[in-house]
Amino acid sequence: MKTHIFFSAMILAMPFFSKGQNSNEKQAQKNEISASVNYQSALHYFGRTDSLQSSGLFPMVGFQSSTGLYVQGNFIFVNNKSLPLTYTGTTVEAGYRFPQSEHFSGNIFLTEFLYKDKSILVQSALKSQTGINLNYLNGIVNINTGVDLKFSNQTDVGATIGLDHLFLIKTGTPGVAFAIDPSAYAYFGTQKFSNTYFENKSVLGIPVTQQTTEQVTQFNVLSYELSVPLVWVAGKFNASVTPAYTMPRNLITVAGRPDLSERGKNLFYVTLSVGVKL
Repeated sequence: MKTHIFFSAMILAMPFFSKGQNSNEKQAQKNEISASVNYQSALHYFGRTDSLQSSGLFPMVGFQSSTGLYVQGNFIFVNNKSLPLTYTGTTVEAGYRFPQSEHFSGNIFLTEFLYKDKSILVQSALKSQTGINLNYLNGIVNINTGVDLKFSNQTDVGATIGLDHLFLIKTGTPGVAFAIDPSAYAYFGTQKFSNTYFENKSVLGIPVTQQTTEQVTQFNVLSYELSVPLVWVAGKFNASVTPAYTMPRNLITVAGRPDLSERGKNLFYVTLSVGVKL
């Protein structure tokens, strides 16, 4: 999984439709309760996966005030061949969504990860995360950016850059619309690992081969992802289907120790979501 429960298409659905309205009309904010049920066919963290090919179910409930302040909780249920659908943990996110203008939107957030069993999810080492997302909206291509800090036993820096273009299809029925939003994203972040090598030295004129281990921190591309969210809204109800293809990069490997190496490969998965906003 990624940073937003990282894949809830319904969190994205409503901004799609606000973009499709008159660009000169600012969106009035109001108190709003939202709830959705989200299913992801393959769990991953920037393309990193477990060996069990797990899928996940994520009920979500949230509240946003007219001030832009919001809080939401996601409840994580994991399913795989050796573990039936099992509650694994909860994420709680609080933040502030900036008022959307003609060309800009975004939010700041703080997420706490409360895992019941840290051995199940690839990203379970995370304790919390904070960051900011900023989006530049226009009729040609939307530019989406983000910067975050991830806290575990150490702190990692992450960054996101993405492009999307919204196609809004009106049905002729008031309050009912359909949207297609082809998107491409690149995810970056720091990686901390040990690097061991041998070097030749001379001690009192005698050649000596010495093993040296150093701690390395690198800022790398973590993954690329292509997706095509398909979103339907009818009044207070919404639904989405999001096929996506993720391509992990710079997997950390430890020679002779597959148990310590990151597992990942190019992966196709689908996210399904149904929800309501009141």
